[in-house]
Amino acid sequence: MDGTSQSDRELTEQNRRQFLQRTSAASVVSTLGLSTGTATAMTDDGMFETDPFTLGIASGDPLPDSVILWTRIAPNPLTRGGGMPAENVDVRWSIATDESMTDVVQTGTATAWPEHAHTVHVDVTGLAANTEYYYRFEAGGKRSAVGRTKTAPASDAELEEFRFGFASCQSWPDGFYTAYRYMAADELDLIVHLGDYIYEYPIGASGGVRNTSVPSAYRTETETLERYRLQYGLYKSDRDLKAAHASAPWLITRDDHEADNNWAGDVPQDPDEQTTKEFLKRQAAAFKAYYEHMPFRRAQRPDGPDQKLYRNYSFGELVEFNVLDTRQYRSDQACGDAFTVVDCQERFGEDRSILGDDQEQWLLDNLEDSTATWNVLANQLPIAKMDFKQGPEEGYRTDQWDGYVADQETVLRALEEDATNPIVITGDFHNNWATNLKSPKRGSARTVGAEFVGTSIASGGDGIEMDDFGRHVISENEHVKYYCNKRGYVRCTVTPEEWIAEYQVVDHVTEPDAPIRTDARFVVEDGVPGLQPRPTSPVELSAASVSETDVTLEWNAPHGLEGNVREYWVYVDGEKRIETTETQTTVSDLTPGMTYSFSVALVDDDGNRSPISDPLEVTMNGSNDPPAILELPDRLEAEDYHDASDTTDGNRGGAYRDGSVDIKEYSNDRFSVGWTADGEWLEYDVAVAEGGEYDLTGRVASDSDTGGAFHLEVDGKDVTGTIPVETTGGWQSWTTVSERDLRLAGGEHTLRLVVEDGSWNLDWLEFSTPGDDDEELVLEDFDERSS
Repeated sequence: MDGTSQSDRELTEQNRRQFLQRTSAASVVSTLGLSTGTATAMTDDGMFETDPFTLGIASGDPLPDSVILWTRIAPNPLTRGGGMPAENVDVRWSIATDESMTDVVQTGTATAWPEHAHTVHVDVTGLAANTEYYYRFEAGGKRSAVGRTKTAPASDAELEEFRFGFASCQSWPDGFYTAYRYMAADELDLIVHLGDYIYEYPIGASGGVRNTSVPSAYRTETETLERYRLQYGLYKSDRDLKAAHASAPWLITRDDHEADNNWAGDVPQDPDEQTTKEFLKRQAAAFKAYYEHMPFRRAQRPDGPDQKLYRNYSFGELVEFNVLDTRQYRSDQACGDAFTVVDCQERFGEDRSILGDDQEQWLLDNLEDSTATWNVLANQLPIAKMDFKQGPEEGYRTDQWDGYVADQETVLRALEEDATNPIVITGDFHNNWATNLKSPKRGSARTVGAEFVGTSIASGGDGIEMDDFGRHVISENEHVKYYCNKRGYVRCTVTPEEWIAEYQVVDHVTEPDAPIRTDARFVVEDGVPGLQPRPTSPVELSAASVSETDVTLEWNAPHGLEGNVREYWVYVDGEKRIETTETQTTVSDLTPGMTYSFSVALVDDDGNRSPISDPLEVTMNGSNDPPAILELPDRLEAEDYHDASDTTDGNRGGAYRDGSVDIKEYSNDRFSVGWTADGEWLEYDVAVAEGGEYDLTGRVASDSDTGGAFHLEVDGKDVTGTIPVETTGGWQSWTTVSERDLRLAGGEHTLRLVVEDGSWNLDWLEFSTPGDDDEELVLEDFDERSS
């Protein structure tokens, strides 16, 4: 776009002030053509015939004691007025500590006004810090879904971990929002959206790649308030976007397409076709609709074409977000707003700004005053210097920070000199990049921070792993360490020691329900600026064959690591069992009928270990049910019971067999019954070969200070009296207890072990005939099985 002179900028500011003076908040509504709508889904008594919560629910801008809850009443969001009459609607809200909404801590009623598209923004205060809450709305006899939100920690809280994801750029006709479904499943502490929530472009009758009918009102460019509302109604109807909004609080800022492509301050993309006055009117409409449809605080409510979006949010002493607005206060783009401009001296102008004076000073003060471990800029456009021209000449895109070099260097200098552990998260580009931020000082190659550029949710379609543009970016910019032109989001895990960024990408967006994977993983260590690549997990883990005792596993190296893996580690039920250099292995000596959880990690050639892969559950062939009759004299494994009574539901140890008895695998294919409690019992159907006297030996362990006790019954009769179990100093520190000269009749019987005093583990019981030299054999067997 054309440059704007100083006198033009002064005139623009005068036009903005005059617009605000002439147009009160109330008259803006009528000036912009607010629809009165028609009642299409409400009865005369105010009840809804269809779901009024078609656009879902959301929460955002969390504070330690407060969060914003949002919804819109729109039975038919793709029609003018959302299918609502020009009447106020009472909306009841509730917030609880449980998902079933039984422990409700606050309720209230908000009014959905037609002047605000029947949206509500509820500022719920008096909440506990760093606490999960659940919420829902009710209106006209209908209830919304239940949403999850979370308050911020107290400002002085010392967090062990904070998990968030960030996303941007979701052109509805370009593809499905599948990535949001996976983001919702992550149950994050926060989701950050970095702009281009909608696009202002017309939408065709078949909805682009979605191949669904779209009303004719969408065929025009989005310029009026009602048209922006329609655009949000369409975008927010996506099921996966609604799921992500309901899964966690959001922190949101705007880029350009929420109003007009590549606008700058008061300058539209095409100033020859939109006068300043017309564009101010369009901005007012765009900003109002944007506020209406986002979970913003009242401070972000626009006043005509002015909306303050830059703000600061802290999460304990761990992380602080500075949310930026790089559109509203910027100078016009330099050198005609070209993508790659060579020898553009205009971009160096000291009077040029991407932030504006007030926002820039606010940011510099925040960075200097912050005591957080990690300081984040939530930002729309790449701040790292990026040469997009292949060859010896340098070429820069002037819409991003490279077009505003004075501000770029000022902020990078502040990150270097004043900020602890600076991180920049960025949207806009529809590609994934991971970049080291370099010092702006002449002649310095020092790395001062890291920038994570996230790809789009859908904009640009499916994409490919690597393209010519990506190869050029990496070859011309050695500080760019990663590029991928697929769709997805970035998931970050932040601790006091490190920042982990995982690039999540979906295979495609032009069809729904694509799988997702971690394409790249980077770590920034506390006090060590810059990116450290880390391997991602092995992929496509499967069971090639399964028998009663063996399973053959296969997997592949993750994308980009083929041929660079030192070894793989195979885990069985969370414990490492095998190390191998191959992508196939056989796990043996498993129990028939048992379900096992297998997973794999890798170590790359540099010695970096990946996370463990998602588990693969495999049930072995055969059965681990005990024989119908257990023969005596012999050993009875504790887990081979025929009947039992346990005071808790489920197998707490999760091993060997289903049921309520708590069984733990304490060694490879060795199991014990544990978590014993008073009154519990195990029953065994036995056949005694010959009546007479027998000796009993039991293998037990206890870490309880008082130990425990049990007795044995045969056909309902106590045959042992109380047998004490002494403490052994550990739950797997085994010893034996014994009872001599038990008289057992020949034939079939029911043997019951009754727990008199719990808190001990049982491995097995063994019956032998007196005089057999069994004790030495038993002790040798103990040593063998414990090794």
